[in-house]
This record gives sequence, structure tokens and C-alpha cells, in this order.
Amino acid sequence: ELQIKSLDESTGEFEGMAAVYGNVDSQGDRIEPGAFSADDGIEVPILWSHAGDPVGVGKLTDTPAGVVIKGRLLLDTVAGREAYSRLKAGAARGLSVGFKLVDAVKGAVRRILAGAIKEVSLTPSPANSAALVTADEIPDPSKLTLATRLNGQEVQRATTDMMIFPIPEL
Repeated sequence: ELQIKSLDESTGEFEGMAAVYGNVDSQGDRIEPGAFSADDGIEVPILWSHAGDPVGVGKLTDTPAGVVIKGRLLLDTVAGREAYSRLKAGAARGLSVGFKLVDAVKGAVRRILAGAIKEVSLTPSPANSAALVTADEIPDPSKLTLATRLNGQEVQRATTDMMIFPIPEL
């Protein structure tokens, strides 16, 4: 969940959940609680969609729910001002982490046991839906449209009411 805190032209500060523990993301990964605990307190660059020059810097805090970032946009750079504009307009709706994998268990769902966060990105569509919006912002979870894209092409589309298990059971 991206929560903007004190986002103004003088500070460029924001706060959000960079990595969420315990759920499966669109890449088939589940980050286990404490997987990034070694990164508690470190400062990392903030990018736009895992590419380009840094748009900010942030300090990581490991919590039971995941890794929180307190970020500050670099408003004295073009990239930082563009990121500020995207945040203000709502174009950046989530956060995503770029990390080095240290330990994982492979299977239908890859369980990430340990990793080292190298960067956090502001992004319009994060891999982890828990880093996108809170439940109270979704009007009816049983009528959401889900789409899968591969190399930019949509290959699957369905609604949550077509799922085998109803949303409350998941």
C-alpha cells in the first residue's frame, strides 16, 4: 500500500510498504516473514519502474507485515520532479523491490527465505497486489477484472466471480 506522507515540493517525502510478507505476487513469489530483515535500517535508491537514474532515496524498516520505506524524492533533479508529479497525479500506485536472492525454496510458488534489497521502485503496477491499494478502496472484490500480460501482450482476462473459490474463502 503506497501511503503518501508530506508529499510537497519542499520535502518530497512519502512512506509505503515496499515488500509485503506472506502473500503470492503475480510472479509466483511469496516473500516469507523476515526475508529482508538484514536490510533493516539501510538506505536504498528509489527508481521509477526499476530503470533509469534514481528519483529518490529511502530508509528501510523491517516489520512483521513486510518492509516499509520512508522515502525522499530528489526534487533537485529532473527525474525526482517527474516522480513527484507522477505521485501527485496518482500515476504511481505502488512500490516494488529489486533484490538479490540469497535463499529460496522452489516449487509452484517460489518461497523467498532471504534476500538483499538493492532498490525500491515507484511503479504504476507492482507485482504484489498488496502493495497497490487497500481493501477498502475496492468496491466489490468479487467483481474485479484480472488480466495476465506476457511481453506486453494480454494473454488472459477473467473476473474474480469466475474463480473456483469465492474471494472470502481465499
